[in-house]
Amino acid sequence: MRLFRRSAVALAISVSGALLVLPVPAAADLGLLDLLPLDPNLAGPDILRAPLPRAPQLENTGVWRAKPIMVCHASAYREGEFVHQGCVYDDQGAQLVPTKWPAHSITFAYRYPTAESYRQNAADLVEVRVRPLADATAFRLTYNTMLDPALVGATIALGDSVQPRLAPYGANTVMPAQLFVTVHGQQADVVDAATGARLPYTPTVAVDTTRRQVEVQVPYAAFNPTGEQAVRIAVAAGLWDTNANRFLLPKVGDPDASTPGGAVPGDVAPSAYFDVAFRSAEPFDSPWRNDLQKKALAAHDISGFSASVDFTKLASGVNDDMSNRPEGVPTSGFMNRLFASQFEVRQGRRLPGDPGAPPLGSFTQQNGRTAFGTGTPSGQFGWVCRDSCVPDLPGQLQRYLVYVPALPAPANGYATLLWTPGYAQSANDQVEDPGYTETFPAGDKDLFRQIANRTDAPTVVIDVDGRGNDNWYYGRSGASVFEALADARRAFKLDASRTVMSGFSSGAYGANKLSLQFPDVFSKAFICDGLNEAPSFPGINGIADTTYVDTATQHEPGSRLTPLLPSRRNQPVLEWAGLPDDYIPYNIPRERADVYLAGDYDYDFVSWLGASSEHVVMCANGTWGVATRWLRDMGGVQNIFHVTYVRNPAMDDPQSGLVGNKAYWLSDIQTRSTDPTQSGTIDVVSRGFGLADALAGTVVVAAGVEPGTTIAINSYTSEQRAKPAPLPGLAQDRLDITASNISTVTIDRQRARVSCNAGLHVTTDGPLTVRLMGCGTDNIFQ
Repeated sequence: MRLFRRSAVALAISVSGALLVLPVPAAADLGLLDLLPLDPNLAGPDILRAPLPRAPQLENTGVWRAKPIMVCHASAYREGEFVHQGCVYDDQGAQLVPTKWPAHSITFAYRYPTAESYRQNAADLVEVRVRPLADATAFRLTYNTMLDPALVGATIALGDSVQPRLAPYGANTVMPAQLFVTVHGQQADVVDAATGARLPYTPTVAVDTTRRQVEVQVPYAAFNPTGEQAVRIAVAAGLWDTNANRFLLPKVGDPDASTPGGAVPGDVAPSAYFDVAFRSAEPFDSPWRNDLQKKALAAHDISGFSASVDFTKLASGVNDDMSNRPEGVPTSGFMNRLFASQFEVRQGRRLPGDPGAPPLGSFTQQNGRTAFGTGTPSGQFGWVCRDSCVPDLPGQLQRYLVYVPALPAPANGYATLLWTPGYAQSANDQVEDPGYTETFPAGDKDLFRQIANRTDAPTVVIDVDGRGNDNWYYGRSGASVFEALADARRAFKLDASRTVMSGFSSGAYGANKLSLQFPDVFSKAFICDGLNEAPSFPGINGIADTTYVDTATQHEPGSRLTPLLPSRRNQPVLEWAGLPDDYIPYNIPRERADVYLAGDYDYDFVSWLGASSEHVVMCANGTWGVATRWLRDMGGVQNIFHVTYVRNPAMDDPQSGLVGNKAYWLSDIQTRSTDPTQSGTIDVVSRGFGLADALAGTVVVAAGVEPGTTIAINSYTSEQRAKPAPLPGLAQDRLDITASNISTVTIDRQRARVSCNAGLHVTTDGPLTVRLMGCGTDNIFQ
């Protein structure tokens, strides 16, 4: 390492080899703006600030005007239309006993034919609209996936009946109706629900494959709802057998290229429908909000799913979000929001032949055990899916779960806790903290409500789908976390300076990864039993994840987290671990705790003991009081005068918008080595704040107990150090820079509170270029 000094003009002079520091002029005299050292709205990857992408499924053409709702299973009257928002990836058909995590990633309900044209998602209803016209009622069905519209059929049930009636064309499902409109491809017809007779009316059909929309206009001669205040409407979608001109039915067992699979064993005439609209009552602890749908389709009766549409409201153009009704647009509590991603590498779900296949021996959320893989076999949960890979859920429309407290937002907005779930969990699996068997649900003591409903720190809690939550938050999976956060910031009043990153298991790995790659986004981090390397597999990870040579599990190069921890200088962290732990052996999180202990980190390392240490129990046991007492108001470090950042190019996914090369007032940090697995470290102290690091605080070891929901009394120990306040000193126009394997760094000198003439005291192990923003010259240290 070599030491260089560039003295500040008229601010520091050398006298007999000693540095004499003179008073620094005021910030205004240095030409500095009155800027905070951290602007959270500029922090993190650019995807947080990206303009909304074009999303064809959300576009209106022709007679359609209303904005989409973007809240799953919600309905509203807007611009003379009745708009119902479906959801994505809930098109799973019938299942006698709906499965929860982890079974829902192993035991599937309906499965589409394996042909590319279905993309395992062809009958996924995203939206239903109704609009009265001069001589007909217009309906618009929007699908999540559309490659060949002729392969999809839908039933529109109009009107009511005393008894449910059998839908036509072999749907094998009943619902109340006066008329059934069946639409498939460019064709539609009308059937009398009571007699089954086809009526002499031909609805007009228009298919827009770009927008994945099907418009059907039903003439008033067939059905005239004009002036009616409560017209029953139901909609369900399935697959169409183009040869037999009827619905295509699933078979028991696995699908093949032309026939769906997953029918309920023993059901000789299974329901044809994969997805049904108007299901506002679906419980939030259902992984994909489709438990009621699965059971209803298994019973061949979907009478419980319909909308009652007031056509007088439509005629008068009344706008009504019905927020005080269960089927309306909620303003607080749980809601699944949709957002349009910047990325869609494929429609629908991942298929086995898509690029970036997981290896033999791996497990994934949407395809279970990998029977055929490429490369070296590897025992692992999920797989690291990079820029060139197709994730499990590759479509443009993505979903996340958010809980909004009914408490009023503070002046600067709600705090945010962003949660990344464990392997193959959906965003909804954490609701009520059910654990494996769901025997002891936590109810209002779950993560969401305990964090959110604090009167002294009301918080919006976000849980993500992560495009399958099995890609270890690389590539589009990692990008989707920031896209969900960006959508929530648009939808709700959030205080960006109080954003906490958190997660469980492999999601805790993701929480660590993202908060270390982009530390300035997050005021704090809460890591609930996190792994240290990606990917991983329980039972062997205590050894396989700690060796420097891959054995049973093939790890992603550069995925180890411990070397990145210096980036946490300004980010307090709470880590939970279990002693003993069946999934993540104690030595894995303890490795990080030893780094915290040896350094000067602000940290709290909690070890849960006995039965409370079991992996799932620990993070689904209603013991969130231990976390809330540490989180407090969710705020972070102020006056950031000392920045340390570890640049790890091995984690970059530039096509997905994930390049970790900046932190606080440092940017364009690049390593010198051409080997991306060789990280670099930059450490910069700005003397412009008149602050200096205090000595590391004392580590306090304590023990406690916390009531829980699965385990009544839970014992734990904690190892905690609160970082002392920085020491005041004389402000200087000077930067102290230490660099290892770093070739360039740019410093926002205004936020760092120095001038273009600042003294640069540089220690580096090789050539380093330092750029002071807005100063026009490079400072090169050889």
